[in-house]
Amino acid sequence: SHRDILKPHAMGVFCGKSLCGPREFIPYKGTGGEVKLLMFALNYQYVPGAELTCYKDARVMYRIADRAGVTDITLNSDRLGIGSRNFPTRSVVLRHLELVARRCQPGDWFVWFWAGHGVNVPDRRGAGDSGFDQAFVTPDENGRLTEPAVLLDDEFADALDRFVPEGVRILCICDCCHSGTICDIDSHRYSHEIYQISASQDNEEAEDIGGGVLTKALKRSLRRLSAKYGAKEFSISEVFASCKHHAERMTNEQQLSFQWSGTDPDFVAWPLAYPWTQYAREARRRRVNVFDFEEERDVESRSSSDDDGHRQKGADTSKK
Repeated sequence: SHRDILKPHAMGVFCGKSLCGPREFIPYKGTGGEVKLLMFALNYQYVPGAELTCYKDARVMYRIADRAGVTDITLNSDRLGIGSRNFPTRSVVLRHLELVARRCQPGDWFVWFWAGHGVNVPDRRGAGDSGFDQAFVTPDENGRLTEPAVLLDDEFADALDRFVPEGVRILCICDCCHSGTICDIDSHRYSHEIYQISASQDNEEAEDIGGGVLTKALKRSLRRLSAKYGAKEFSISEVFASCKHHAERMTNEQQLSFQWSGTDPDFVAWPLAYPWTQYAREARRRRVNVFDFEEERDVESRSSSDDDGHRQKGADTSKK
């Protein structure tokens, strides 16, 4: 199956806007910064023919984050179905983005992970050259997948830039169809340094092979890189290059895409690195229920300053 509900458009495999900055490697470890991870995993079981296996991707991403010592992890899924608390409509997704982003401090990384459908829709604002916008496929409150219900790239970029505090770097991992420019890095004037790795070009579908190709490639890449570097850090560029290599061995139906704006990713440390020794604790991680990272309260009824309702998990807090 594919992570798409409509059809086509395209863009380059690697595209970036380099801002003037240091040409020496910028580490993440030891800086005092933290990663705030926001994950979305939609299986769309309520729409015949649109079903995916994205909960598997959320489990993989949780384990990556936990190995890296991330303690601030939030998941939003459609597991409980139509009408449930925090059913991931566009407004709920944007509210999650706001709440997690506002917990960030300068020096942190805000990490967005999307596993679900992506789609091209007509560009009604005329802002792009292609005639299409890219969008994350969010259902409406009745579970229908319609064009008016999706989260457009323009709206996503505006929200990301508005809610993420100044001095916070952004990493977006988008495992969906038509996602080459889904963060609008090619056209939005971001006030943040932002790096996007996505599963496909704008004109391509992304395969679901019992989990997403990009997520599987990321899992294999980080395993290899952690063995290669041990406790040392490695760059975002090296992670993408490895992901691209592994994805090409899985399928020739899609090309991963890398876009960025900021310091050259050759010189920026991947914020989710960890030493090989972390794999010794996999048995514990497999016992963790990833859905425990979902917000317990209705996010749309929470005030922006109400962060006491968020329970930090991950790292050592999930031992049983």
